[in-house]
Amino acid sequence: MKEMQKIKRLVIVLLKGSPIIIGTFLVALFIAKKAIDYSTPMYQSMAKIKLDDQKHGLSANNLYEDLDVFATENKIETEAEILNSPLLIEKTVEKLNLDVQLYRMGRLKQTLLYLDNPFVFHYSSHDKQLMDRKFQLAVHSTTTFEIFEEEQLLTKGEFGKQVQIDGAHLIIDLNDSILQQKDLHLIDNYQFEIKSTEKWIAEIKKNLDVKAVDKEIAVLRVVFKSEDPQLSADFANTLCEVYVEDYIQTKSLAAQKTLEFIDKRMDDIDSSLSYSERNLESYRIDHNVVNTLQETETGLREISKLRLQLINMEMEEESLTELEEYMSNGDYYEETSINFGFGDLLLTELVKKLKLYTDEKKDLLLKYTPNDQRVINIQEKIDDVENYIKEAIKRNKQTIETKRANIERSLEELSTQFEDIPTREKEMRILERDFEINENVYTFLAQKKIEAQIASSALISFHRVIQPATVNKEPVSPNRVLITFVSGLLGLMIGLLIVLGRKSLTGKITSKADIEKLTSTPVIAAITNAKKQNNHLQEFASLATAIQLNTQKKANTILVTSSVQKEGKSFVCENLSTVYTEMGYRVLKMNLNSHSQVENDLYLKDLLKTENVAGEIEKLSQKGMVSIGYGSDILNPILLINHKKMSLVMECLKAHFDLILIDTPGSVISIEAASLLTYADLGLYVVRTGVSKAEYIPNVDILGQDLGFENFKIVLNGAHITTNYNGNFNGSRLAYENETKSPLKRLKYLLKIYSR
Repeated sequence: MKEMQKIKRLVIVLLKGSPIIIGTFLVALFIAKKAIDYSTPMYQSMAKIKLDDQKHGLSANNLYEDLDVFATENKIETEAEILNSPLLIEKTVEKLNLDVQLYRMGRLKQTLLYLDNPFVFHYSSHDKQLMDRKFQLAVHSTTTFEIFEEEQLLTKGEFGKQVQIDGAHLIIDLNDSILQQKDLHLIDNYQFEIKSTEKWIAEIKKNLDVKAVDKEIAVLRVVFKSEDPQLSADFANTLCEVYVEDYIQTKSLAAQKTLEFIDKRMDDIDSSLSYSERNLESYRIDHNVVNTLQETETGLREISKLRLQLINMEMEEESLTELEEYMSNGDYYEETSINFGFGDLLLTELVKKLKLYTDEKKDLLLKYTPNDQRVINIQEKIDDVENYIKEAIKRNKQTIETKRANIERSLEELSTQFEDIPTREKEMRILERDFEINENVYTFLAQKKIEAQIASSALISFHRVIQPATVNKEPVSPNRVLITFVSGLLGLMIGLLIVLGRKSLTGKITSKADIEKLTSTPVIAAITNAKKQNNHLQEFASLATAIQLNTQKKANTILVTSSVQKEGKSFVCENLSTVYTEMGYRVLKMNLNSHSQVENDLYLKDLLKTENVAGEIEKLSQKGMVSIGYGSDILNPILLINHKKMSLVMECLKAHFDLILIDTPGSVISIEAASLLTYADLGLYVVRTGVSKAEYIPNVDILGQDLGFENFKIVLNGAHITTNYNGNFNGSRLAYENETKSPLKRLKYLLKIYSR
């Protein structure tokens, strides 16, 4: 609830101060408009260059990939710095003939003349006295002019004739081609400056911005700002052209230098290659070398075969030895089993036959005696086979020995041919290596020579301008929208500061909350600033009711006071007396406020002089509502208040009237209120919004403490119409006063009410 009260108070303050806020807002917009109108506009143009990408660009094609001599991957940031370099800027300035900068001077601003330049300036680049100085050119006619510098006349001259400035010569001609094409007003005041190259570069770099569109995309954005829209577009486009031309020129020059270097190196490599070729050929002839590697492999295979044969011979010899021992020691397969691995088929068959005969003899001996002819025949066959086997073994051994000797001799001969292979191989490899190095270098240089010849002849560039700069009709600065927005915002803020700070600066009371911060005396009621009399009577009826509800005993005498003048004390007394009269009370209104001049039924000075005070008051009470004042000729009212009969008068008045309302001067500026408090049952301290100062509000507590008067209540006068009877912001009664279903009409009504 308290937060809502704060919001409502703030809204009311803002609505009341809306004229100030709107005024500062409009003033700020007016200042912004004038600042925009009289400031120099800047126009911006942008061009984009696609850099060659060796991975995905045209140079990645097999037809073009080697056109750039020793090309490496493009560095986007490096190319951006090249575009922003003084070298290219200087070439662009020379190509656009931007040596002299001319302005047409107005009363409030100056205009740059680029294509509308009606003059042609002739001077020598050696005349440094003319550089970087701002001269004023006053053209009085189509033939004469004057040149000033800081309002000092330097020279007078005629168009087409030479003039001198500090020893330097200058000729100013009329640009007839421009004057014939365009209807230019020649007679006017101008300003021109012959800028040096260094100053041009410094100024252009301030307005030039070259950046990559993205780190991963090989596209550069060239942005230039100038006072002339055509100049901004021309400079951006010309800079791109100069960049491409410089790239082609640099590439061609590099290719020519590379070609010269390759020709010189190829002559040296050619002689070295011929020498290496002759040495290699002589060595092969002298050492009968055809193919060392093939010869070595063939020899190794032959040695391997011979060694396998030698192993087989040894195995056959071992088998024959075992067979020979068996034939010598065996008992014809009767006691010793056969155990040899000889592989001769004939001997194998003979051994089998020998076994067969032995078995047959064994069977015959079971039937016959050893002397039987059949046994003898079998034994003879066994002896024949045995003799044959022994003879075969003997002959096979001799053959094996002969073959082994031959194989060993062949192995020895083959082994000797590898003794000098390492030396031959080493010498051969050295000669071949020298030949291959010279041959590869020569081939590489020959290929690069062809590439360099193509690059020096092909005057093309793979950097492309993919978006030329165009003339921008709308200036980028001053930013009208931004300046207007910021100015309007500042105007609103200043207005808000004035409205919100006015309360702090003036120190005036604006609401019930301000009073509650300064004093412990309660606010008994609030009187709004409503214009209708009926509303006031209703509010004072509420005040009268609140007085009855908030006082412990019947308040017969009510003293109304405040801090200073014009806070509504008399207004409160007048309306309270009316309300109490309508409620049936006999009301006496004592107009003891010396600052309020009203007509009264009786004067206090006369009443104090009367001998029969009670009788006079009784007569007076018969008239209904009565008012008593000091008297017009009273110079010091305090003398009447402290009169010895004042207590008697007050007692008689209380006896004959139901209610006495005492209107007093401000308690801060007069002691009258403090003196009259001794007769009062209730004190109403009137505080008026927008009039009463916050520094005086604690006076109500001080007044009560000093005089021991504890029955003080505060009446908030001039409260906003949206407050209720006790001073809180409510506004609920407005819903009853404006019974309309139209949201627009209701909003209009609420704005009208809250802005009072």
